[in-house]
Amino acid sequence: MEIPKIQLLTVPETDEAKKAIGYKWNNFVGKRHFLGGKPNGIEQCDYPECEECNKKMTFYAQIDSIGDAFDLADCMVIHNFVCFDCFSVKAILNQI
Repeated sequence: MEIPKIQLLTVPETDEAKKAIGYKWNNFVGKRHFLGGKPNGIEQCDYPECEECNKKMTFYAQIDSIGDAFDLADCMVIHNFVCFDCFSVKAILNQI
């Protein structure tokens, strides 16, 4: 199953949040958030299997690093997967 891609936009609600997002050296990183679609840097054959039922999990969301102050190990993203049979979830930190 593939969920249609839905782009996510960061909308900081406070001055503190506005200062937390983005990178001084790069305008691209920190904006690669989305639901569904295909994850950047992972082929479907490499999606994890559910630990409960051993079926291939569905890609659910990609969450990017936030910014310089909250960087995930050199601009990594979190790939989130779900099993729609068991509702188990798995998150994987990846460099893309």
